[in-house]
Amino acid sequence: MILKKRNEISRVFQEGRVHRSRALNIHILDSGRTRTAFLVSKRIGNAVKRNRMKRLVREYYRLHKKHFVNKEVVFYIKKYLDNWHYLNKQLDSIFET
Repeated sequence: MILKKRNEISRVFQEGRVHRSRALNIHILDSGRTRTAFLVSKRIGNAVKRNRMKRLVREYYRLHKKHFVNKEVVFYIKKYLDNWHYLNKQLDSIFET
C-alpha cells in the first residue's frame, strides 16, 4: 500500500526513527501495516532525474521487502545518484545494522 495523506506521512516523520545516508533519509515507523511513500525534493533537478531516483529506490524496495514488513516507511530522496550499485550498497549498509 502507499502512504498518500499528508497527516499519515507527517506521523511517520514525527513518531518513526530515521536512518540517514548521503542520498536519502528513511523514516520507519513500526505498525501493523506495510505502507510506503517515496518523496523527492524538487531541488534534485528536472522531472527526469526525480523519476529516475524514485525508480531506483522503488526497485530496492521491491527486492528487499523483507526489511519493511509491518512498517510504514517514507523514503525522502535528497540527492541525485544515478549509480544503482552505489545506492544499493548505501541502503544495504543502513539495514545491516
